[in-house]
Amino acid sequence: MTAPSVWQEVEFGGYGADLPLWVELAEAVGGPVLELGAGAGRVALHLAGNGYDVIALERDPDLAAELERLAADRGVSLTILKGDLDSPDGLRLPRHPHLAIGPLHVIQVLDTEARPPLLARLLELLAPGAMVGLTLVDESTLLSAGAASTQMLPDMREIGGWVYSSEPLWVQVGDQVLTVRRLRERVSPDGSIEREVHDEILHRVDPDALEREAADAGFLPIGRRSISSGENEADSVVVLLGAPK
Repeated sequence: MTAPSVWQEVEFGGYGADLPLWVELAEAVGGPVLELGAGAGRVALHLAGNGYDVIALERDPDLAAELERLAADRGVSLTILKGDLDSPDGLRLPRHPHLAIGPLHVIQVLDTEARPPLLARLLELLAPGAMVGLTLVDESTLLSAGAASTQMLPDMREIGGWVYSSEPLWVQVGDQVLTVRRLRERVSPDGSIEREVHDEILHRVDPDALEREAADAGFLPIGRRSISSGENEADSVVVLLGAPK
């Protein structure tokens, strides 16, 4: 079975459209940054490598271990914590972040029932006046000619002599969720092929609804930013929230 960190690297390792925004926000707040759902560290390592104090929160022990290994290999210092966003009462942080970020639609992994408790817990954990940036799929671009194209090229990486490929097959828009189906394939050094179908499930929530949920938790809506992901990919909207001072 392929480790989750490998597929993270294949499918998201080359994505960098959001990195300038996270650096901009980290520079603006000047304090510790909490990343929700850090995975194998695409964003956390970038921020820490640029000198920011990063707390990386990840629930998957394999991904957390891979992030720890990569940080050591790169000589990067950051705090890695294991924690589940579905169980926010159990979240504990060593210091109060001035910025919390949720890249790559991590907030949409949670459903309508799970988001409000997380937002309320975040308000308790963050420093007064802290900022939160949460990324949502921009559904207005999701089914555009580019995003819906059947000519999308697979994401590919060669890792340890194996060739990994992840090909987006389709996006299904349901009443409550978005389902992104991918065909994952890996080819061994001797040429044998393994294939599996993987579905990524994202719960639908628009920026207005997320801002209302955040306001109920005590946050203030302070703006939105757009991220253009490029041809054949849906764009994103980052909802910015402020904690009371």
